[in-house]
Amino acid sequence: MYLRRTGCGLLLDVNNVFVSAGNHGYDATSYLAAVPVDAVGEIHLAGHARNDADGQTILIDDHGSRVPSDVWQLFSQALAHLGRRPTLIEWDTNIPTLEVLLGEAHVAERYLTDEPSENCRADAA
Repeated sequence: MYLRRTGCGLLLDVNNVFVSAGNHGYDATSYLAAVPVDAVGEIHLAGHARNDADGQTILIDDHGSRVPSDVWQLFSQALAHLGRRPTLIEWDTNIPTLEVLLGEAHVAERYLTDEPSENCRADAA
């Protein structure tokens, strides 16, 4: 990986990994496993849109909705590999109420501090 050669740090966008893996057909978990632990300084999470392109579903990293359960699951895998990292919820379009934003931040905090329960995602609703 280029990170090792350059010594640059990495902002790991877990939603982007999920979206790219889905659109390009690679395994997101394997991708995360190859990320050097000491390179990641921060993690970003976001929602994405599902769109139809000539009968094929494509994912768009639009930062316009809640973090989907599949991305929370990938975040959990990232934390298992990397350990705790500063984490930011990105929400750039269709901005919701502060209550919704704080709910998403609360879910991320639970993943960072506890083993999340199966209803962890429901706490954000």
